[in-house]
Amino acid sequence: MRLGGPIFKHEERDPARLVKIHQRLGYSAAYCSYIADGNEREEYKQAFREADIVLAELGAYCINISDPDIARQEKNIAEIMTRLRQAEEMETVCCVMHGGSYNNMGCVMSHKDNFAEANIEHNIRVIQRIIDEVEPRRTKLVLETESYVLPDNPDLYLRMMKEINRDAFAVHLDPVNMTSDPRRVYYNGDFIRECFEKLGPYIVSCHAKDTNLVHHATTQITETYLGNGTLDYDEYLTQLSRLPQEPPLMIEHLSEDELPAALDYIFGKAEQLGLTFKHREKRELFGQTHNTV
Repeated sequence: MRLGGPIFKHEERDPARLVKIHQRLGYSAAYCSYIADGNEREEYKQAFREADIVLAELGAYCINISDPDIARQEKNIAEIMTRLRQAEEMETVCCVMHGGSYNNMGCVMSHKDNFAEANIEHNIRVIQRIIDEVEPRRTKLVLETESYVLPDNPDLYLRMMKEINRDAFAVHLDPVNMTSDPRRVYYNGDFIRECFEKLGPYIVSCHAKDTNLVHHATTQITETYLGNGTLDYDEYLTQLSRLPQEPPLMIEHLSEDELPAALDYIFGKAEQLGLTFKHREKRELFGQTHNTV
């Protein structure tokens, strides 16, 4: 399997040094930066390719394809096309976008009509249009699974897969983002298994973080860093390891201080299950030399 995540070296631009940082964390996959200069893009791509570190995803997050303002909507669609073209040039596994929202107060946010049939059909048409205009051959366009925008469950994602009907459209799985009620928290292993049973052949990338249930006056579901919650990583890693397409598992939403514990947890969990992440042997333990280049 392939594992990737943040490096917290945002100022670093040299591709060779970036590769070394990824190797010292034990990563075999990387987030793909948006790079304006074409020569820099080529150097970046070549350096990671030679190190057998897959560029896993380039983000097109928070770009609203259902913005009620049509001028902004068209501008947003054009921006996603730009991101997808660069992801294709960089040979990135996927370009990750959000489903559209009728709430235009920033990013893509909750709105009662987000799950309406009209919005589902609109999203399907727009995604078809993006793919047909860009014509990616290597990179897949995928949707970030969420609880407040499309798609919020595996059945809807499967429906969109079938109706979009494009080879360049695939599945990005983030089970934490779809954990929206106590039942899914308590039985998240069953939910993860359902996601893989329905979407497994189409999954090209996954996110790794965690979730907890907090009891106040009302029940709250909170996101936390990898290994600090109740997500069933025995089930998650087992299901992921069975996919022949080898989707990268990308750690996200944690601080630099939380990263050591998260990496110890995920590498340890894989070892307990008899599973292996590629390039694990290159990992240097925190407190040694991983912060130097």
